[in-house]
Amino acid sequence: MRKPIEEIRRRELIEGAYRAFLQHGIGGLTTARICREAGMSPGILAYYFKSKDEVLFWMVRHANRVVMDEVVRQMKAAGNRWDRLMAIVRGNFPADVFDGNTARAWLSFSATAGRDPQLERLQRLFHRRMVSNLGSCVEGLLRGAELTRFVLGVGVLIDGAWLRKAGPGVELAADEAIGMVEQHIRSVLGDGRVRALQAMPS
Repeated sequence: MRKPIEEIRRRELIEGAYRAFLQHGIGGLTTARICREAGMSPGILAYYFKSKDEVLFWMVRHANRVVMDEVVRQMKAAGNRWDRLMAIVRGNFPADVFDGNTARAWLSFSATAGRDPQLERLQRLFHRRMVSNLGSCVEGLLRGAELTRFVLGVGVLIDGAWLRKAGPGVELAADEAIGMVEQHIRSVLGDGRVRALQAMPS
């Protein structure tokens, strides 16, 4: 079925907002920039969205989906729990997305989310999804406080690599970031639990 023109235009504006977000960060998202990136006149934004904040909300969901689609793709190919765990890590560092502009854009989002209840709810949702995905990989091997520390540690390292990437002149490739997170995971789990995960079907 052909999509209604309204849905197509909304998607184009959301994708335009995402491109503007990557270039200028969350604070630089103006109506003019969003519409310019979408190839539309500035006045059209109000026709498809109630406000710029609504565009911002859907843009952030779209931006997160770019990473989550890669996570899901990697997880589907996993043959065991270890592969599934590493698929989550790899999926958080897509080589074509892990760059300074994207990192700085997400840093600006994190700073703004602390002052915006709607964006803060989205950020909590993203974190809960990460916790759920990681927890499902080590279910039965880690529990209680140990599980909490493990999930928090992996999340902090992933966020920290993105934060580091946002710095000026930082040369940190996606495979290097993945390697550091994997090293931490192996250190925390130990060889025995890594082998156990490798023996468990995904």
